[in-house]
Amino acid sequence: MGQLHKGISGVSGQGKTNLLGNPDLKPEESVSYEAGVYYDNPAGLNANVTGFMTDFSNKIVSYSINDNTNSYVNSGKARLHGVEFAGTLPLWSEDVTLSLNYTWTRSEQRDGDNKGAPLSYTPEHMVNAKLNWQITEEVASWLGARYRGKTPRFTQNYSSLSAVQKKVYDEKGEYLKAWTVVDAGLSWKMTDALTLNAAVNNLLNKDYSDVSLYSAGKSTLYAGDYFQTGSSTTGYVIPERNYWMSLNYQF
Repeated sequence: MGQLHKGISGVSGQGKTNLLGNPDLKPEESVSYEAGVYYDNPAGLNANVTGFMTDFSNKIVSYSINDNTNSYVNSGKARLHGVEFAGTLPLWSEDVTLSLNYTWTRSEQRDGDNKGAPLSYTPEHMVNAKLNWQITEEVASWLGARYRGKTPRFTQNYSSLSAVQKKVYDEKGEYLKAWTVVDAGLSWKMTDALTLNAAVNNLLNKDYSDVSLYSAGKSTLYAGDYFQTGSSTTGYVIPERNYWMSLNYQF
């Protein structure tokens, strides 16, 4: 309801950006389509392919009025479509399996000032892969990799960007870079009710955190190759190697 409020409806960017409602907004409408094929066999192989598409009318998007004020407007028509593949494959034994998930996504604003620009910050290509090993009945381990392809920095055409956004675009380019992270984990079923889980995230300790400060007027934006942050964050903020542990009890 804040998007419809006449006047300031909130703040963002650690209090630096006012959010101004627009009482003239029309309701956003969408029609979605989805179709899929699924396969499963007794040997443990299963796979599925799903296609999806959503057409939007009166899509509500945010835009900058000035350096410290954002509001909302109906952008018109937009389309989001893609294909998702998922599968699990037993390898040299039923205790060792490979799980894969791949998604291709494309979005586009189809009219308005940002015609041709992406609708969302979703990467075009996303892949998740995990090698699972059931070592014993009580102990299991896994090794996984996450890939995210290049991601749009902005959902506006160049002419619609603010001054500081144009600075980032000119120096860093249209897209955030692709990245890959490897993780590993182990689980131990200590009793019928108690399970210990542990994981190492970003196993190779890749550093994706480097950013530079850009400014124009009162607006500032921290931007790097893999993410940027100002009034909101675009991309993925990936921590350095970190460790996670949990103890689950079922009753």
